Amino acid sequence: MNVKALRLLLLLACTLGLQASPEGTMKLVWEDNFDGKELDPKKWNTNGVVKMVDGQLSLEITPGDKPMFWRGSGVNTNGKFKTSGYGYVEASILFTKTPGHSGGFSIGNEDMKAPAAGMNFGGGGDNAGLGLYIVNDERGRSLSPKENPVPKDGYSKKFHKFGFAWTANDYRWYVDGRLVQKMTQPGTSKPMAISFGHGGLGEAGFAKNFPDPTKGPEPMRVDWVKVYQ
Repeated sequence: MNVKALRLLLLLACTLGLQASPEGTMKLVWEDNFDGKELDPKKWNTNGVVKMVDGQLSLEITPGDKPMFWRGSGVNTNGKFKTSGYGYVEASILFTKTPGHSGGFSIGNEDMKAPAAGMNFGGGGDNAGLGLYIVNDERGRSLSPKENPVPKDGYSKKFHKFGFAWTANDYRWYVDGRLVQKMTQPGTSKPMAISFGHGGLGEAGFAKNFPDPTKGPEPMRVDWVKVYQ
């Protein structure tokens, strides 16, 4: 195949929305690159203070109703977008650095009736945890260094890709395109919704560690999210 023909083939694949994911070639069925001035209300529900900054979703921590307490924020696609069957969901995320608060990325069935399930990543700085929720059975733990060698820049200085895949037979977690955990468990084909959250503090005992204590902790940022099926 000559170079011209190869370029044409690659262009056609992109045009058709066929993109390589860790789970193989799938069709890109839904995405948000957060390029607008405001979050698209047709795609997302929000709570707390959520902003669009430099083409990224910014999930803020803001002062709460009581002195020294803080309020978190989050977005989700409940009732607005759901997957159809099995697939792969990936997002580019900048997690938080200072202690006492953390971000989260998850997918899950809305009804939470058997055989419902949910998958998540959560953490900040150099730490990342994962979890699998099946009806009322919580199965989460932190990743070991062998499973997830922390990049030199951690997860708070540079965006990294976090992904979920689920099939009829198992659930899989990816970091920067690399499989870090697989749990063999009958999967569910029920529609999955997407959510991002930034957990607030109780009493702000770590205020001295904030970049600006008067404004609270730094936000969690999301550059994009994509769904392949």
